[in-house]
Amino acid sequence: MSLESVHNDNVTFCLRRISASTPGWKTLVVQGSAVTEASPQQVWRVWSDLATWPHWSPLHTATAWAGTPGFALGARFDQTLALGFPVGTKTEQATIAELEPEARAAWAGDSGGIRSCHSWRFTPTASGGTHISNVEAFTGAAVGLVRPLVARPWNRMFQGAVNGLARTAAT
Repeated sequence: MSLESVHNDNVTFCLRRISASTPGWKTLVVQGSAVTEASPQQVWRVWSDLATWPHWSPLHTATAWAGTPGFALGARFDQTLALGFPVGTKTEQATIAELEPEARAAWAGDSGGIRSCHSWRFTPTASGGTHISNVEAFTGAAVGLVRPLVARPWNRMFQGAVNGLARTAAT
């Protein structure tokens, strides 16, 4: 399976979790992907250290466990996201719904009429590195209204988070 198809599978995974077969007017998919020389184990070690997310992700201003620390199914954490105009800064709680250590972590939710799914995927490359895929899909009428304003900047931020993780894991 090619790295592009792995990334596309991650997009499909999130769309299914929000009950959208394809993106429509009220659906937004934001994403980033990169390849790093760091092994999946190195990438996971950096990614799973929740307290460091604000250091490598331009999206995060704060992160904290909302219960027992550590990534496990059902684990909860709070993340404060700087999403820019018109959303601003938002704190949300995520609950891990899918977990394959060193391979995938995902959470989904439904709040205020907006359904969302966020998925990180870490795929080994033939050279021993890792393909990192970061996808979030949103659907709801409010999403459709702000999509023209947020799609580009949010995609830049998601790519920035992937690039930051790749850089940090490789050092």
